[in-house]
Amino acid sequence: MLASSGPARAAPLIRLGSDDWCPFVCAVDGKPPGGYLVELTALAMAQEGYRAEPVLMPLNRAITQTAHGDIEGVYAPPIDQRLRLSAPLAHSRACFYTRAGDDWTFQSIKSLKTLAVGVIDDYGYDDGPMDAYIAENRHKPSLIALAFGASAGTTNVQKLLGGRYRVMLEHTAVMAQLGKRLDVADRIRQAGCLDHELPLTIGFATQDMRADTWIRALADGMRKLDASGELKALQKRYKFD
Repeated sequence: MLASSGPARAAPLIRLGSDDWCPFVCAVDGKPPGGYLVELTALAMAQEGYRAEPVLMPLNRAITQTAHGDIEGVYAPPIDQRLRLSAPLAHSRACFYTRAGDDWTFQSIKSLKTLAVGVIDDYGYDDGPMDAYIAENRHKPSLIALAFGASAGTTNVQKLLGGRYRVMLEHTAVMAQLGKRLDVADRIRQAGCLDHELPLTIGFATQDMRADTWIRALADGMRKLDASGELKALQKRYKFD
């Protein structure tokens, strides 16, 4: 009779941080058990023998902790020299929002230069002109009003409706969730959108020697999910198909 080889080796753990950004990362009672990116990454990495675990924290802290090696990665980060980014797992368009009675409409970046826009610190919105505008003016509160923390999206909606600023910027799927959860959808209007969608990636630390292996594993896992039909089923469940 052969001797037992001992307990099966546990799957390597990859901890991924982000804030509450539903439907991509969805928090319940302080924990992020679900969301499209959470589920998709877990399924894809499981195909390659990894266990992906979400950790709820502000996005800027998740980026810093990833860079420092405290966690392994971050969901949907902006372009950042501290991170190696995966291929896009999804795309998201960001739009401007005002209170329902307002008539302001986004025309171009120039149309923003007479008012403050509510945004979330360290978020990406288009990987292009809008992100560059925010970076250039982030220290000018008359132009960019930054929200912080794991519930920054909720904070922005509350400030918009409270008259703290006239316009806020948010991704359309996220604003739909916020409007429904806060029961304020009829009090907010969409006022134009950015030209370019934001690619949603997974970021790993540039200095982590495992980053390339994880990025390849994620890509390989995504291909397997696509081939099996699981990717399409998940997209349909989240209404992203």
